[in-house]
Amino acid sequence: MANVIRESDDNLPVVDYTDLLQKIITYLRQQNLFKISGDRQRLLIKLDTIAANLSRQSIQNPLNSTRGVRSATVNFNQNFANSFPQLIQQIRDILRESLCTTFNTNNIAEFIAANFLTNLEQFQGNSQQLGLIYNFNRQFTNLQKQKLSIDKNRPGGESLLKFHKVTISVQHINSFQSELQAGVENYIDNEVNCSSETQREELHEILEEEVENHESEFHKLQRIVDQETLGKLKKEAKITYLTYIIDNIGSVDPTALIYLQTLRRRLRLIEKYISSPNKPNADYDVYYAGATVNYQDVFARAEAVDSLPIVPIIAGILGENTDREGGETQFIFGLKFKFNNPVQNQGGKSVFDYNLDILNPDSEEHQRELRDRYNREKFARKVLQRVFLYYFVFACDNPQQEGYHPSNDLNYDPIHNFERKILPTLRGDNQEEKEALLRRIIQELENYNVRGKIAILRKALQNFIHRDRILPTGNYSRQIVVRKSVLKENINSNLDGNFFEDVVVSNPKQCLKYILIQNAGVETDALCQLPVNIEIEDIRYYLNQESQQFSWQYNIKEIPTLPILWVPRTKNNPCWNLYERHFQQHKHIIFSYNNTHLISDNITSEEAFIYHFTWSLLAYICISILLEKAPKNLFLPMVRLHEGTHQKPFPVEKFLANLSKIISYLLSEKYLSSSQGFRINNIKSYKISNGLNSLYSRLPKHFSFENIEPPQLDKLAIIVVASRETDAWYDSRRRRDRCSNMTGEVVSISSLDNGTIRLETVKTFSDNYHVRRLYRNPPILIDTISNLYRQGYRHFLYIAKAPYTSSLHITQTDVDEELYFMSPSLIKELKGERDDLKIYPVFFDKYYVHKLKKFQSKSLYLQDTRQLMNVARDSKQQAIVFFNLFNGIEVGSKSDRFYNGVISYSTLLRIHSDVIDDNDIMRGLIDDNPLKNDILKYLTLFHFSRFEKTSQISLKLDPYENIIGDGSFGALSVFPQMTETVEFNSLAFLTEVSKALMLDS
Repeated sequence: MANVIRESDDNLPVVDYTDLLQKIITYLRQQNLFKISGDRQRLLIKLDTIAANLSRQSIQNPLNSTRGVRSATVNFNQNFANSFPQLIQQIRDILRESLCTTFNTNNIAEFIAANFLTNLEQFQGNSQQLGLIYNFNRQFTNLQKQKLSIDKNRPGGESLLKFHKVTISVQHINSFQSELQAGVENYIDNEVNCSSETQREELHEILEEEVENHESEFHKLQRIVDQETLGKLKKEAKITYLTYIIDNIGSVDPTALIYLQTLRRRLRLIEKYISSPNKPNADYDVYYAGATVNYQDVFARAEAVDSLPIVPIIAGILGENTDREGGETQFIFGLKFKFNNPVQNQGGKSVFDYNLDILNPDSEEHQRELRDRYNREKFARKVLQRVFLYYFVFACDNPQQEGYHPSNDLNYDPIHNFERKILPTLRGDNQEEKEALLRRIIQELENYNVRGKIAILRKALQNFIHRDRILPTGNYSRQIVVRKSVLKENINSNLDGNFFEDVVVSNPKQCLKYILIQNAGVETDALCQLPVNIEIEDIRYYLNQESQQFSWQYNIKEIPTLPILWVPRTKNNPCWNLYERHFQQHKHIIFSYNNTHLISDNITSEEAFIYHFTWSLLAYICISILLEKAPKNLFLPMVRLHEGTHQKPFPVEKFLANLSKIISYLLSEKYLSSSQGFRINNIKSYKISNGLNSLYSRLPKHFSFENIEPPQLDKLAIIVVASRETDAWYDSRRRRDRCSNMTGEVVSISSLDNGTIRLETVKTFSDNYHVRRLYRNPPILIDTISNLYRQGYRHFLYIAKAPYTSSLHITQTDVDEELYFMSPSLIKELKGERDDLKIYPVFFDKYYVHKLKKFQSKSLYLQDTRQLMNVARDSKQQAIVFFNLFNGIEVGSKSDRFYNGVISYSTLLRIHSDVIDDNDIMRGLIDDNPLKNDILKYLTLFHFSRFEKTSQISLKLDPYENIIGDGSFGALSVFPQMTETVEFNSLAFLTEVSKALMLDS
């Protein structure tokens, strides 16, 4: 087998699973994992015993060395790459032989077809009990989508929704190099004490050589400013948002205004503290429970303050536009507030109380997390971060002392008291003293009425945001400053070209203290500067009378199904009892397991990895054997029963939940599959209904519209793509030396002769590539589009997460890698020489709006491109927002649903002009015409098709969550390797297993 990612990748860590696979083979020869029921309609697969037994064996680590390795999965060494297919096929053959023995037949496919497949229509029913029965005949009627509009001429009192947008514009990006060079030259001329003019001239000549050499420290500093500054700008935008509110809040409770000003001041003090030019980076190191945090590194990041209970949040990337000719880069974001709402899955605890539990060494969560060897270090870092953040923002004089007034908070010095009272203990090595310190901090936060302050501030901010009056646009001038202190003090003592501090090469993150965001003006300590403008706008949406009504229902005719269950089986286990009561009447396959595995604090990382690896490999191969000749329209619903709760999941249940989703995804390349879990401790009828609706949500659906012309577009394919790292180093300088697993999904939407629109999931796909190939010519994606073209598809909506680089573009970068899956090279490969193939490159992201009025419609849309330019405008017309979708469903208590999400779609013009005719994009996505209307109608139906509840039917705001994001299959497939600091990507590994199984099929 040719391992597709091996392009002489000697620069990547290599893996060899020979020892582990051979031991699995030895175990499989000793026992049969399969047991069939007496009526020969239920197959029990017992993988748990072999996985548990193997986990206690001494097995060679697949990595020879783990030093500096961040992830290692499929970059096989050459010997193992050659033997891997045979080892996988050997495991398959042993399992196949065991199945033949269990079934008492040599024809597994025939046995499965005769004894296990059921027509899905047999599951039709109206039962409200746990099980597989579902009302597929129900027609979902009276569905509606209603149009929105943006109108700057209408009063705010008529608006339905409001949105605060921030645009960060960085100017003079083209001249940064020359200004940096001029800054160093000026420093040499005016501040370096040279022994002679000849020495000064030599320094200038060395600088010229540095400027010419693109691998020099001079260019490394440029790249650091380019790549690391946006996080600082986003933090500045959050604080500027507070200034915008203070400037416009008008009449308000004076105490609330003090608290708002205090919040802004404390966030500024954090910036001041971590940017001190006189402190060595090591002075910011603190320790807890074996973990180390550097406060300067952590709080330089944009999201570092987001764990506060009440704080501005950058929510949604709406655009990134670079004007090379004008020398300007723009970043457009949404703004919202965190309002100390309940934390999801934390039993209603507010953000503040949840974080106090994290800090409290006596809390159940704190103690449990420190016992968890896999998450202990991560949790300890979380504790250290919150100690700093919560002290800096909330520490104050004792309000119970005589003479205290809220205005005292405006003069309190958290820096002085933190360095005197907190920092020495955190720097020390006495764990008991640290825990005592945490208890004192928590007691002070409790005694000083921080909750009351948060409540007052929350009420004032929500009242302000809820006001009808449209606020004026705010513009705030700032500048990016590179400090002179980044230069070495002893430049004149050597002539080796080392002008800059060593951290420029050794640790780019430590350079952040030399980069400041300040108010515009003259900065005497500046080596060079870039002007910045932060613009904050109040955008309003108005309800339009134009709407469309439609209905949908399932189409499950002649779909065979084979349910697969995952159920814990221990003595008196309630899950097993429910399984026997509600599922045994159906033909199915069941994986049973002991959900108490991996609970012990003594489980090693080696044991956990072997257990996870063995389960993943054998479960996938077992199912693959059973489906070798299954019908292509087979539906595989995977149902899981969980004894654990959201707050306290059993580790094995959590792992197998992820594994079932990963296997379901892989199987969907040929068949149709989905996975859904039920927590039996809180099994209510509406949760059963919603769970089954989610389980069956990917089945084909038919949509019918009322009183509209049938669409002209007969077929549209929606292709969604993403990737997840598989093999890489920690060293950011080796970021090009990495491999990734590419994942994707294809959805077909077609117009039938009777005017009905059919929507169905066609397939998923997965393969592993080196990053050099991933964004240029990945065969799996090219072949997928070619196959769809042969089936008659000509229009392709090609969707990826917004590929924003988070760089200022002051250095020239590889366009292909900058645009990721939208690179011109890749689009060219996808289109080929087919002039009639229309690819519409589409990005999406989510931002948040506040609802000012109640309204009936649950689903709103905005597709007038001219109006949407008010949301994200680009003078060069490179990025165009063409569609917004809003879900008006209210979830939770009234106080918790202050914001609603909006998904925003955009496309690119003048980027792919050599590959795609911009007129095609204009006609398909931007200009008002029947083709655009059909495409956006189909896209809206796709959102409706993924809705997972049986009531309040609306569009699903993020129908791509299984492919893109933290909850995607790719993200769920990652778990620690034998060395717990190294990640293993099980989806990537099983992708290679799948290819090995197909070699001789």
